[in-house]
Amino acid sequence: MTSPKQELIGRLIAAFRDAGSQDGAFEEVAAARLGVGVGDLRCLNAIENAGGLTAGELSRAVGVTSGAVTGAIDRLEAAGFARRAADPADRRRVRIEVTPEFRARAAKIWGPVAAEWQRELAARFTAAELRTAIEFLELTTEIGRRRMPS
Repeated sequence: MTSPKQELIGRLIAAFRDAGSQDGAFEEVAAARLGVGVGDLRCLNAIENAGGLTAGELSRAVGVTSGAVTGAIDRLEAAGFARRAADPADRRRVRIEVTPEFRARAAKIWGPVAAEWQRELAARFTAAELRTAIEFLELTTEIGRRRMPS
């Protein structure tokens, strides 16, 4: 017999997995509209979310080899969606950044859903509840990284 708390955890995990599946489906459509592969789009998302990454950081963020990341960066640069730039803190390092072209194209795809997220989340949840949701997502992401099959 499960406790009420265990039942809620089960429902939360199920909702999280459903959201991940829906996000994956949206990602496939977005990648096709941008003319890139889903893996390359994941790289773009990681770069944008972090405000720029080194190739090594990107490799760890998306869970692929450094060789695969180099290929992705080359393709994204050729598409005009990413660029290599000197790290202002250490000019020997190169950081990968998204370009204004990517931001403009991405805004057309994600803009409407992002606006709806803003409206719905602001109307439905308190700041404390949103902080709890962020904690949940950060924890599940960390657990997933730790348990990523090699």
